[in-house]
Amino acid sequence: MISSRSFLKHAAVYGLAGLLVQAGGLVLLPLYTHYLTPADYGVLEVLNRLAETVGTCLMFGGLRQALLTFYQQSPDEADRRQVVATMFGLLGTTILLGGGLMLTLAGLLSGLLNQFMHANESPINAGLLRLALLAVLLEPFVQTPLTLLQARVESVRFVFVNICQFFSRIALCVLFVKYLHGGVVGALASSVVVRLLFGLVLCLRELGRSPARPDLCKLRGLLGFALPLVPGGLCFFLLHHGDRFFLLRCCDLQDVGTYALGYKLAQAAGMFGLTPLFMVWTSQMYKAAQVDNAPAVFGAAITRILAAYLLTALPLALFQDEVVQLLGGAAYARASAVVAPVLLAYFFQAAASLMDAGLYVRHRTGLKLGVTLATTTVMLLLYALLVPTYGSMGAALATLMGFAFLAVCTWAVSRRVFLIHYEWTRLAALLALASGLWLVSRVLPAVWWAWLLKAGLWLLAPVLVWCTGLMSHHEKDQVRALTRTLKQMGSLRLFSRQSPAPVKDLPLLVLRIGGETTSHRR
Repeated sequence: MISSRSFLKHAAVYGLAGLLVQAGGLVLLPLYTHYLTPADYGVLEVLNRLAETVGTCLMFGGLRQALLTFYQQSPDEADRRQVVATMFGLLGTTILLGGGLMLTLAGLLSGLLNQFMHANESPINAGLLRLALLAVLLEPFVQTPLTLLQARVESVRFVFVNICQFFSRIALCVLFVKYLHGGVVGALASSVVVRLLFGLVLCLRELGRSPARPDLCKLRGLLGFALPLVPGGLCFFLLHHGDRFFLLRCCDLQDVGTYALGYKLAQAAGMFGLTPLFMVWTSQMYKAAQVDNAPAVFGAAITRILAAYLLTALPLALFQDEVVQLLGGAAYARASAVVAPVLLAYFFQAAASLMDAGLYVRHRTGLKLGVTLATTTVMLLLYALLVPTYGSMGAALATLMGFAFLAVCTWAVSRRVFLIHYEWTRLAALLALASGLWLVSRVLPAVWWAWLLKAGLWLLAPVLVWCTGLMSHHEKDQVRALTRTLKQMGSLRLFSRQSPAPVKDLPLLVLRIGGETTSHRR
């Protein structure tokens, strides 16, 4: 059980990784928008999304969550080693058989894709699809060791590997796309080379660290956990990426490319305010579920994590036009219109991901299938109604309404399995505050001095949270105490190996994120 300071240290390190990785991602976006036309960028987006579908069918996402769960709940080191060995054996077999089949059928898949596309579009050849598939098939060899680093809360090593991997990809992208004029092929090839090299090194290190034999009981447990997630994963593919294919059918590749840029910018906000805290929380929520006041602990964690997301998503929403102009230029100008609705959609999607924690804790992942099937049905209907008429904006609105429906359904199902005391009033007030500031920014003219006003709106958000009663006096005292502590520690102290004094109560782990806890000392 980690202490509150340790939680902050790990979250800060994950946050640093998010900042640097997103900086690298922002380097790649202007590279793509300069050397790829919106149509070429649309091709790259479609190929990547189709390859991810194959990864979902091969249980990559479900097996990753199964590994994290079984590793965390193993009673001793020997049992954890068996889990790791079993997982590597299962992944190797799945990739060899399933991946080989998909590579063989790439010609057939590309033919079906070309028939689905707009009649005036150029065809996508099988070679490009095979390259995209190969990149996805190599991904588990990188993600599995990284998942184990996350489970062991080795945040510094986790961040170091991610930074090296991402900047290696940037260097190869610049080489292949800019200097070798590789276009879409160069972008895909950079992912293949980086994942091959890093996957080889990380897997050899992990297997050497935890030598053990695969266990049949562990194999049944991992499959039993992951298999129910496959249909849900396919549904989630439609929820997150089905809009691209509706755009591909009803519009053209240029619309797909501009929409993808706006969508990716909205996703970037989660890396700053959501991913670092979420990664630490998912590695600790199994211990949090064992304390007496677990419902209050989970409710407080959800509020703080979503509040952090809103604070980091707000500046992107305020400056959506300027950011798109800077990264994409005039050719991608239409991308700015979809940024705000997709940002709001990801708020509801993040809420749903936090709400279903109890399903993982109780091993009731099968219940997610009904939720995702219902949400997928609603989302497909929204796509069919809105995309043909409104194009990219219709796709964004369908995504927003679909994820809002997902959050409601997840709450209704998960509350029957694991009770959580949600802080509904403050969540609603925080969301209303962020939305109101964004609406004010929409009436400002497109001139340079309006940038100062938009920056002022962003800085006004925490001031209003502080002054309007959204934070209690106790919470403010905690913020002041944390500020004093951080000043004393200094910036380098965040990365020190010295462990602070442990905190006996896990709810204080959440309290130090910036909110009041309802816990009591046991």
